Amino acid sequence: MTEVPDYLLERSRARRAALGLGGGGDAPAPAADAGGDATPATSAAADAPAAVAADAAPAAPAARPTEALPTYVAPVGPRSGIPVWMMPVIIFLPLWAIVYMGAFGESSTAAGPASGAEIFQQAGCVNCHGARGEGGVGPPLAGGEVVKTFPDPVEHEKFVSEGSSKIKGQPYGDPAREGGQHTAASGGMPSFAGQLSAEEITAVVTYEREGF
Repeated sequence: MTEVPDYLLERSRARRAALGLGGGGDAPAPAADAGGDATPATSAAADAPAAVAADAAPAAPAARPTEALPTYVAPVGPRSGIPVWMMPVIIFLPLWAIVYMGAFGESSTAAGPASGAEIFQQAGCVNCHGARGEGGVGPPLAGGEVVKTFPDPVEHEKFVSEGSSKIKGQPYGDPAREGGQHTAASGGMPSFAGQLSAEEITAVVTYEREGF
């Protein structure tokens, strides 16, 4: 029988001892007795190829420690797509709308449309007809004078709307007016059609006829 080399037996014993299988020791096993009763050395020989195979097997690579990513490449959460500087503007817009509506919309509604007296002042009628309709550059309106000139309020509204520039030098108003018709001497009565609405003209005419 081929004798197993000592270095293989030594490596086998060291491997078994490391695995806790016993059998470690320094004395080699006998090959055979002189009387023919052989003590087989096959166990050591059988262990030798296993030891060689175990030594030849590559060791498993050690796991690499997980390294933290740098902050500049760390994953971030989902983005909304809205720039950061826009967030205060978006938050402020609803508040601004509420304040705007409260400051302007409600006050204008509460005030309502201008009265005939306010239109008479704002449109500049006082400059020619006086603050109380007493007359001046233009003929007087108070004391029923304007009703004598325009018995029909529709004709009165038409005159305020169109003015007197087209009838300069001509008489206007009711031909049967007590004291005679007025004459548009200068044609200076302006047209208020582009300045006042139809409702505002009606309001100021009503004031001129009834407010003095």
